[in-house]
Amino acid sequence: MLRKVIGLLLLLALGAQLYQLVQGLRLPEVALADTLALITLILLGGLSAFYLLSRRRWKYRYLLPLMLLFVINTTVAGVILASVYVDQQLAQRSYAGIYNDCHKIWGARGLVQEGPNITPDGSQNSVASISLALSRGAKGNEVDVFFDRDWGEFIVSHDYPYNLKQGSILTLENLFRVTGKQGYVWLDFKKLRHLNSAELAQSVAELARIAASTDLKQRIYVEGEAPFSLAAYRDAGFNTIFDTHPLPESMPLASAIIAVYKLVYYFGDYSVMAMNYGEIDDPIYGPTTRRQLGSIPVFIYHVDDHAETLQALSNMPTVRVILVENHSLDRYSVNACAANN
Repeated sequence: MLRKVIGLLLLLALGAQLYQLVQGLRLPEVALADTLALITLILLGGLSAFYLLSRRRWKYRYLLPLMLLFVINTTVAGVILASVYVDQQLAQRSYAGIYNDCHKIWGARGLVQEGPNITPDGSQNSVASISLALSRGAKGNEVDVFFDRDWGEFIVSHDYPYNLKQGSILTLENLFRVTGKQGYVWLDFKKLRHLNSAELAQSVAELARIAASTDLKQRIYVEGEAPFSLAAYRDAGFNTIFDTHPLPESMPLASAIIAVYKLVYYFGDYSVMAMNYGEIDDPIYGPTTRRQLGSIPVFIYHVDDHAETLQALSNMPTVRVILVENHSLDRYSVNACAANN
């Protein structure tokens, strides 16, 4: 009878922890609940271990559930307690120096004339598209780049093999020569994680060199999803964008994944966080995610051309930059300050 009671308690405790994990750590009071659950686990585990290990016939049957319960409970409790600490630390940050203008919609690969789709020899990521967006009032542009390990240069392209511009490869240095004196630049660094340590150091030095002639370094935001590689740019004094790929809020583990991303963002000391907005009726960057991220400044991309959504995002103080999904649309006139007056 006692063995059945202990087994039932183990299953109930494990089920409670799995349910808590599936809930995505959505409530702040979960931290206290999980801490109490961890204490309960220790007491229950000690009692169970003493009883089960004293009976050779039963000890192996319950050892695996005990270990699994302990690992799950400890992991969840650790993430929650770390999140509480990180929230307290992030609340004290001022985020001074991070882009915070009323005009938040930037050019996505510039203002693309032939439509939003990428073409092998199109105007995306070109001198023409970047210049056009700036002339229409965009405060900045997102630009896709690779670091070519053989050439030792940054190549402006969304794809590999490289997209040509008027039949030729465009380097970032040549793009900056024409467009680098004005506006901000969001560098979407493709395949950043594929660079080894020597190549990474070479890429940092190259970007520092081509940005050294003006104040361009302060206007560059380097985006990457590889946190350790991105840290090299942070250490070199560049603004950094930690690119994340959370789930839509409708998914059970969405908030749990956001909690992990937030820990990486904090301990990596990156400038801003970036993410896909998601669908209008099923957002990734929705109310729950916004509440969970707190004061973290975010750059949002792949936003549908929906006037109410664009204006609402522009009015949010934590949203600093927005990229519209359709790259051929000029929405740079959306003004958060005018809407708030």
